Amino acid sequence: RTMSTGVMWLGVVMAVVGLCAAGSPFGPNAPRYYPMFGGNREVSLLDGQWSYGFVDGWDSGFDSMSPTFTPAQAATPNTTAVPGCSDVVAGGAPGYLGPRGVAMYRTSFPSPAGGAAPMRLQFQACSFYCRVWVNGVEVGDHRAGGYVAFWLDVPQDAMAADAGKDNELFVLADNRFNSTTAPLHTGGDFWHYGGLMRSVELHTLAAEPVLWRAYVLPSGTDFTLPDPTATPDSVDITLYLTGASDAGTTVSFTLAFDGGDATTHQGVVSKDGQVYIANVAVPNPTLWSPASPNLHTVAVGFRSGEVIERFGLRSFGVDKATSRMTINGKITKLVGWNHHTQWPVTAASPTDDQIDADLALLKKGNANYVRGAHYPHDPRVIDRFDEAGIVFWSETIGPSVSVGNTLDPVWMKFQMQQLEEMLDNALNHASVMTWGWFNEGPSDNVEACPAYGQCNDYARARDPTRFTTWADDKDIRGKCYEHATLISFNNYPGWYNQEGNKDAPYATWSNAAAAVRAGQANGTAGKPFVISETGAGGVFEWSDNATDVKWSLLYQAEIVGACVDEAISNDNISGITLWHLFDFKVDNCGTEWPCKRSPGQENNTHCDYDHPPPTTFAELAKEGPPNCTYIEINGRPGGENHKGSVDFWRREKPAFTQTAAKYAKANDL
Repeated sequence: RTMSTGVMWLGVVMAVVGLCAAGSPFGPNAPRYYPMFGGNREVSLLDGQWSYGFVDGWDSGFDSMSPTFTPAQAATPNTTAVPGCSDVVAGGAPGYLGPRGVAMYRTSFPSPAGGAAPMRLQFQACSFYCRVWVNGVEVGDHRAGGYVAFWLDVPQDAMAADAGKDNELFVLADNRFNSTTAPLHTGGDFWHYGGLMRSVELHTLAAEPVLWRAYVLPSGTDFTLPDPTATPDSVDITLYLTGASDAGTTVSFTLAFDGGDATTHQGVVSKDGQVYIANVAVPNPTLWSPASPNLHTVAVGFRSGEVIERFGLRSFGVDKATSRMTINGKITKLVGWNHHTQWPVTAASPTDDQIDADLALLKKGNANYVRGAHYPHDPRVIDRFDEAGIVFWSETIGPSVSVGNTLDPVWMKFQMQQLEEMLDNALNHASVMTWGWFNEGPSDNVEACPAYGQCNDYARARDPTRFTTWADDKDIRGKCYEHATLISFNNYPGWYNQEGNKDAPYATWSNAAAAVRAGQANGTAGKPFVISETGAGGVFEWSDNATDVKWSLLYQAEIVGACVDEAISNDNISGITLWHLFDFKVDNCGTEWPCKRSPGQENNTHCDYDHPPPTTFAELAKEGPPNCTYIEINGRPGGENHKGSVDFWRREKPAFTQTAAKYAKANDL
């Protein structure tokens, strides 16, 4: 049975890869995600083979923040691919302990044709802690979370003066849990990957400010106002320049929608180097929705450079009579899964084909909703959700956030930086419906509520068109709901509580939704309610058991089915994201790493496989996924969270097929 399943799995995946790999609108050395650039806005990827070294050891004594450290002291005798994870082992398979330590990366890039110029480096992810040097000059570091994009400016005097001359780029990436270097990596039941996990971009700037980004939001779609529009046909645009030296002056720029003719506009530059223009009509406007994911582009021209942003005209809202979520004025049941960034072979640095294959799985499962757990996601992923009509929840990293964290001004400074950077990178994505933070945080303690409020206030001030929330495991005991516009609960009836009771999901979710609707907790009345996490575990190989014991695929399907049925049929529930699309590698150690406590956590607890996990795509194609012949049942069997509807290798479980059939009818009720 398992061999035939493996062959079927391989055929499906290879078919998906072949279908999705054709064609790309992006240049050969340009980022493969929006925005696009033109004119003198020269942007190139520094992805490829870099020189590499690694200082291994949780307790090696290496001080990544040492003021006396220089790149000249670092040995980089090997090579590695960027993007890539510094701690991937056994092809990313669960249960194998990856290294914690300090990765050293070195590459070079030429000075631009005109000679030395200011440059900007954008890292889509450098995890956990990142320090950067150009030609031995330190240009900055980053402590605000390893999964969020950020940029650092390279001064002109740090660059080689002659055109075409090489400049050395050196990056230090420390993947050790540490409250100083990586304060936002507070733990959480998943493996936190490290290194240069996503693309590195090189932007050539100029002596005077150029256009960095243009942020586009549908006009008039703030659902908290008395009469928001359900069918927006205009946009509010905010231009972000690379400097503020034009502050107080009026500048000219051009806008061209969907490849059409450019029109000239003017605006005053703010003290922050921004230009705001409201209610710009979009020619031939078409709405974005899950059923019709129409997208527009706007090419913004400024000082001989061009930035092409993609956006959608959509209106997320609340039906006043039912407190249900709406899209473009229509009540829509949202159904789908949570999604971590973990893949076979590549771990948290997937190929385009792997992303496409997961998208195909989601579409096969009839999902229109994905929660990006538990950190900001790769822009390539969200681009695909825009195109596929899959609504997306984007959240900052933060499982295991404590009251102490929320009361610590230094910790909150980095949290707010991460939140700003997440919005910087994802604001234009049509699919993003929700900004989130503090997964299963201390929302039942009123002392933490100001931190929730601070996040909500920032997100709402910058983007009033989307919901704000967090995945709350405190049920109606939460104290901070006044700081959310969407109420979201995590609960696992029939799994972590009321084990064995296959009817538990019906009563649990019905009661929770009714309590939210009735306003039994301060701040919930009139707000939509979604199930942000629920489900049950099932070991893929445990498929032929005659009884529905815990960890069998039969029991998993029964509990998941009950959760889905209640979510779809209950008019007080706007949506559900099951935990989880696929089984994944865990690590719940945090600062106690390596694990010595909770059995089954990531401490070399992998199951006994029938062959070693493949570490290359060639091995995976030849040998297929490994099958467990024995697994120790405990809190996390095999160092793995088994709540996926497919396994780590993307082989479908009965829960997936069952859920896909139910989701297909979700909006027919």
